[in-house]
This record gives sequence, C-alpha cells and structure tokens, in this order.
Amino acid sequence: MKRILKYIFSILLILYIFFPGFSQEEPVKEKFRITGPRIGFDLSRLSLYYFEPERTAFEISVDYEIKRNYYPTFEFGLQDITLEKSYYNYLSEGYYFRLGMDYNFQKNPAIDQYEMVFFGFRYGFSKQDHSADNIIIADDYWGDFYAESIPKSTFYGHWIELSAGIRAELFKNFFVGWSFRGRLLLFKSKHPSIEPYYIHGFGRGNKRISLGFNYSIYYRLPLIKSKPKILPVP
Repeated sequence: MKRILKYIFSILLILYIFFPGFSQEEPVKEKFRITGPRIGFDLSRLSLYYFEPERTAFEISVDYEIKRNYYPTFEFGLQDITLEKSYYNYLSEGYYFRLGMDYNFQKNPAIDQYEMVFFGFRYGFSKQDHSADNIIIADDYWGDFYAESIPKSTFYGHWIELSAGIRAELFKNFFVGWSFRGRLLLFKSKHPSIEPYYIHGFGRGNKRISLGFNYSIYYRLPLIKSKPKILPVP
C-alpha cells in the first residue's frame, strides 16, 4: 500500500512540475482599472454666437472617479455680456464655478468601462462686474432725456443645482455627453440702481429658478493604474 501511495505521489509531483496548469480548474487572466481625470469642453456655449450674440461664454469641466461610480466634479467658466438697447447699454464680465458630485447608475460596469448614466448635485458661485451707460428715460410730456450712467459694481450669486445625463465613449478615452440642469438661486447681492441681466453660470438675473442644458466633449487622461483584479477567462 505504501508503495502504491509513493507511486501516486511521484506522478502528481511530476505533473505539477512539468504541467503547472494541470491542477487549475479554470485559467485566469489579470486586468487593470486605469483611472485619471476626465477633462471636458462645453460645446453648447458655441451656440450663443447664433442665438444670443450679446453673450460670449467659455466653460470647461474636470471629473475623477475616487470610488467605483462616484465622480467629484469641478466646472469653471468665463462670460462677457455686451447688451445695446434703445434706452441703455449694459456691460458685464466675470467668472463662475460649480463644485459637486456625480453618481453613475450603471450596474456592475466592466473593469474597463467608463461610460456613465448619472445623476449629480452642484453648488454654484458667480462673481461679475457690471455697469450701464447711455441711459435714456422716456417722457412723453417733457421729452426723452439722458440719465446718469451707473458705474461698475461687483455682483455675487450663489445657487444649488441638480443634473442628470449621459457620457458615452466614442473612441478610447474620448467621450461625448449631455446633461440637463435645474438650478435654485440661494443668494444674490443687491444694488440700489442695477440688477444683473444674466447671472453667469446660472441664468436670467430676474429668476430664482433656472433650467439649463450642456453638451460637451471629454478626454480622459489614463494616468493611474489601480490594483489588479483577477477575472475568469471568458
């Protein structure tokens, strides 16, 4: 009996040395999740040249997956307004930013899957300087007359917003995406003589609720390789 066990042990040892995959039930392979910041440019701002030529705007965004499906997001923009009306001229320039988080609702995406169907939350802040001149006050009795110009002053606005949308990968690391935005104004500074025509990054200055739409292109910088995961070979 001992001799039989000895022969069996010897055969198994030879198989293990010369055929290391013999004892594995299922071959495996390694895959790595490569993460990095995704930088976006808002193409929808280009449409302002046709639909609202008085506005010039530029916006970029950055997001990064800190945890599976959780993406902190930062958005920054610049905007200028030159409005020439029959009874006044209005000028405004400034910047804004939004800071928040997006959550990807896709269930169990593949390890190399970076597309998103997301819902997000943002806090927004705007700082701008605005002024008005060539102000004409209409009067049917005495006739129209010029009023004093309103010198440049600084305006601040704060709001929160909810967003929902998608980001699809067209080519490796290149994405396109769109999102709808619903915004609620929390606070805006006041001036006794002038109201903002447009709160940069938010919407019309006389509204407390604003809706928005973004269409952007993105490039993801593949910089960080995460801990490998062992997956069965399909």
